[in-house]
Amino acid sequence: MNLSELWAYLVRSTPGPSNEDLCYIIANVEPLREKAWELLLQQKPSNENLRYIIEYVEPLREKAWELLLQQSPSNEDLCYIIANVEPLREKAWELLLKQSPSNEDLRYIIANVEPLRVKAGELLLTQSPSNEDLRYIIRDVEPLRVKAGELLLQQKPSNDNLYSIIRDVEPLREKAWELLLKQSPSNEDLRYIIKYVEPLRVKAWELLLTQSPSNEDLRYIIRDVEPLRVKAGELLLQQKPSNEDLRYIIHYIIRYVEPLRVKAWELLLKQSPSNEDLLYIIKYVEPLREKAGELLLQQKPSNEDLRYIIRYVEPLRVKAKAMLTQSTVEVMNQIRTSFS
Repeated sequence: MNLSELWAYLVRSTPGPSNEDLCYIIANVEPLREKAWELLLQQKPSNENLRYIIEYVEPLREKAWELLLQQSPSNEDLCYIIANVEPLREKAWELLLKQSPSNEDLRYIIANVEPLRVKAGELLLTQSPSNEDLRYIIRDVEPLRVKAGELLLQQKPSNDNLYSIIRDVEPLREKAWELLLKQSPSNEDLRYIIKYVEPLRVKAWELLLTQSPSNEDLRYIIRDVEPLRVKAGELLLQQKPSNEDLRYIIHYIIRYVEPLRVKAWELLLKQSPSNEDLLYIIKYVEPLREKAGELLLQQKPSNEDLRYIIRYVEPLRVKAKAMLTQSTVEVMNQIRTSFS
C-alpha cells in the first residue's frame, strides 16, 4: 500500500490513531502532515501534544503555539518551551512572569536556560528562597553567587549547604569554613573539601587525620586527590586493608604511587591476588609485569590469561604459548579446515 492507502486504512481502523500517533506522523511523515494535523485538531490535542509539535515541527510551530495559548498553558508548559524552543523563548518567558512562576519553575530555568539565568536568579531571590533555591543560584548564576551565599549563611545552612559556598563563593569561603568547623564536619564532609577546594585541602586533610579516617575515606582520597595519594596510601597500607581496599591498592597505589609500589605489591602477595588482579598489573604496571606474569602462570591461568601474558610480558611468551590449550571449537575448526 502507498502512503495514501495506509492513511485511509489508519483512519478507518478501530479505535483509530491516538493523538500520540498523529503527533509522530506530523513530525516524521511530511506528506501526511496536514491531514494528521487536521485530524489532531478534531481530536482536541493536549498541551503536551502541542508542546511536542512546537518543539519538533517548525512549519506548524506558530499554529500550535496559538492553540496552546487558547488552552491556558501551565507554568510547566511554558518552562518546557523556554528551555527547548529558542524562537519562542522570550514570549513564553513573558507569559511565565505574568503567571507567577514558582521557585521550582525558576530553578528549572536557572538549570536549563543559560540566557535567562540571571533574570530567573534575581526573581528567585525576591521569593523567599529556600536553602536549596540558593544553592541553585550559587552553582549556576555567577553574578549572584555572593548575594545568594550571604543569604544562605543567614538561613541555618547544613553542612551540605556550606559545601556550595566553600566551593563556589570565594569571598565567603573562610567564613563558611569556620561555620563548618563549628558544626562538627564528618569525614565525608572533609573528603568533599579535600577533593574540590584546593585552598583548604591541607587544613581539611589535617582535620581528617585527627578524626581517624576509615579505609573508605583513604580510598576516596587515593582515587581523587593526586597530591595526597602517597600520604593516604601510606596510611591505608598500615590499616589492615580489606579485599575491597586491595582493589584500590592495585588500581591506584601500585599503578600510580611509585614510592609505595613495592610495599603494596608485597602486601598483595600476602593476601593471594586473583588472576584478575594480576592481569590488571600486567596491563598497566610495566615494572611489575614479569613478576605478576610468573605468579599468574602458577595459578591455573585460562587461555585468555595466557594471551595477556603473551601480549604484554615478552620474557614469558614462550612459556605461556606452551601452556595454551585448544578449545573444542578451535580443534573442530582445524578439522574442518584440514578436510575442506
